[in-house]
Amino acid sequence: MTRSLLIYNERSGSYDPALIAQIDALFADAGRPIGRRLALGDEELPDAASARADELDLIVTLSGDGSMSAVADRLAGWDGTLLVLPGGTMNLLSRALHGERMPPRIVEAYLGGEGAELNVPILRAGPLIAYTGMILGPTAAWGDVREDLRNLDVAALASNVPRALSATLNEPGVALEGRDIDYPAIFVEPSLAGIRAYGVLAGSAGELFGHGWAWLTGDFRNGPSESLGTAPVMRFRSAGARLDILVDGEKESAASPIEISAGQSDVLFYAAQGEVGWR
Repeated sequence: MTRSLLIYNERSGSYDPALIAQIDALFADAGRPIGRRLALGDEELPDAASARADELDLIVTLSGDGSMSAVADRLAGWDGTLLVLPGGTMNLLSRALHGERMPPRIVEAYLGGEGAELNVPILRAGPLIAYTGMILGPTAAWGDVREDLRNLDVAALASNVPRALSATLNEPGVALEGRDIDYPAIFVEPSLAGIRAYGVLAGSAGELFGHGWAWLTGDFRNGPSESLGTAPVMRFRSAGARLDILVDGEKESAASPIEISAGQSDVLFYAAQGEVGWR
């Protein structure tokens, strides 16, 4: 029998105890009951060694991209399967893996033998690993705005929105090495063909509004941008000594210049739609 663990995020605005119960019931009805639950923050996340010691074959995550990324990083080298369910703000990896399916439909597809298990394309930049993408540059400050919205923190929004606007317009930009154009941010995403980079456009009021609106409505990739091409490795530089980065939505920083390369995940993911989510 499959030994499984369900990890979920009670802090997420989309957290729903009834959904947890529904997921439990789907596995139980299929004769594969979830063995244990873990609420993020209540105890340490499993790593590859502890997952093997517990004889876990399947770990289910119901969370956003940042929490999912933390789980996947710790499980590197584990030979089980990670089943990602959308339970956060943007859920970009879940969309790549499963399309627009909701958690119950994804679980049904998994239990029904649909889809495939695969190592997904990722980005590596030194110790940093991204499963959905990295945003380089001062507009990473919009990550604070997104967190304020998630936490319904009106007071923080009042200070962080102006700060993000100021950073977008005034702080040193970021450029792809070999090109002379600086952008307020560059978005880099993994794909089957390598890494893809896009320069974020925010030079006019309309572009700035479009970029901010894309952040606030859930998918920053919908903001105005232009393609910078695809390659197995790219280097990016800033006029400043360090680059602000959002890695799967979580804030980090690194020395400039930074080199990002394409790779594959060190853990298997279940994908209801196979590889079609990566262009």
